[in-house]
Amino acid sequence: LEDAWMMFGRISKWDAVSWTAMISACAQHGQGKEALVLFQQMQLEGMNPTNITFISILSACSHAGLLDEGWQYFGSMSADHGITPTVEHYGCMIDLLGRAGQLDEAEDLIKNMPVKPDVVTWKNLLAACRIHGDLERGVYAAEQILKLDPDNSGSYVTLANIYGAAGKWDGVLKMRKMMKDRCVKKQPGCSCIKVKKEVHEFTVGDASHPQKEEIYTELQSLSRQLEDAGYVPDTTVVLHDVEEEKKERMLRYHSEKLAI
Repeated sequence: LEDAWMMFGRISKWDAVSWTAMISACAQHGQGKEALVLFQQMQLEGMNPTNITFISILSACSHAGLLDEGWQYFGSMSADHGITPTVEHYGCMIDLLGRAGQLDEAEDLIKNMPVKPDVVTWKNLLAACRIHGDLERGVYAAEQILKLDPDNSGSYVTLANIYGAAGKWDGVLKMRKMMKDRCVKKQPGCSCIKVKKEVHEFTVGDASHPQKEEIYTELQSLSRQLEDAGYVPDTTVVLHDVEEEKKERMLRYHSEKLAI
């Protein structure tokens, strides 16, 4: 991001593309307020925002939890700039409302939006249902996704996680069976880290790395130090119907820990 700011500062004459790119960069890196300042500066410079600029600024509001500002910018699109919101803009608002826990409002917006909701729109609602533990609405959102994209493995997994968080393991098994029956496969999650220009990739409990012995020895040492300091792993985030000891092992050898 520092390099992006440096390059942005070197531009002799900013256009809508350069402003939007920098706003988007801030949004992606959690600097929502900085993105809003850029958006204001852009307009003060006499540059009109585009529909892509509004996607970036709404995304910034979403990631920064700026609900009121998001509504303000969304409303100004047509009122002040003559830009008709597209499904992408509505998707940003669904994400913003969902992150803020306003799931009723998010669902109402989907039902009343003048354009047909796409998979991303429903996935934003489904993700919010997972965060806030809304099982019934999550099932509904997942059903809509699977109507549009039956092979969307992420939706099966997210809904299974919602069931798991609610302790409804029969629902988890149901999702896994549906995936198996429909031949839907989930790509295993992985974490990557770049060291000396070389990218290293890890999955949970990965034993394929050539330095696995050193990695596991160091991780075990760090785990002991954390336990001595009073750290207790939160096994509730492991959404599998297994014993506590296995849950702790899954957390201990998570791909992100192996990468670090």
